[in-house]
Amino acid sequence: MAAAAAGFIALAPGSEGSACGYEDPQSVSRGSLNLSYPDSLHVFGAISTEVAARRLPLANFNRGGVDLFGHRLRLAKTSLEQFGAMFSAYEHLRTPVAVVLIEPMLWARFQPSTDGPRTAVHASGPEHGDLVIVTGEAVIAEIAAGRLTFGKAYARGVVRLYGEDAQIAAFVRNYQQVGAKLSAPPREDSQNRRTLCLGSDVRPSCGEIEP
Repeated sequence: MAAAAAGFIALAPGSEGSACGYEDPQSVSRGSLNLSYPDSLHVFGAISTEVAARRLPLANFNRGGVDLFGHRLRLAKTSLEQFGAMFSAYEHLRTPVAVVLIEPMLWARFQPSTDGPRTAVHASGPEHGDLVIVTGEAVIAEIAAGRLTFGKAYARGVVRLYGEDAQIAAFVRNYQQVGAKLSAPPREDSQNRRTLCLGSDVRPSCGEIEP
């Protein structure tokens, strides 16, 4: 019971305990995650279904072998950073977001700022008031690569959100197209600037790029 309590405290929002499986895999169990965020382990089953249907690749962390040089961690870190940077193309991030990759129990936080979200990978866990995303490494990698949208991932159950109902609804509405491919190739206007459009054909989000 003492060990279980310690794990729960380490995972509680705002906890100073280590919530990252890279530092101490025994300090936090997925069972503790499920206590803090009910039914979060259902993400595992949903991911397995998507992998079996070949709609998701096998996560790097499930491929076996020893990760001697931290290659898998670097891949996950890059995907998380790309995922955080995608928010700015759609809607200014208004609330802090914490993401946990359920395979390695790796946490990251996206903090709103005037220059776009600040990403902190290998975070100790969520803080009070964070919107919490529970998902898998392959899911974030596919979104970052433009092969899966956040909205589809959420609909398929490979992403679960925890927070206030209004907060969750707004986040899904604002960022459902994160991960969409380019809706059109860059086009040039009369000033020889190219316009980059992201998002769906119905509601693309565009921004100018200097030639």
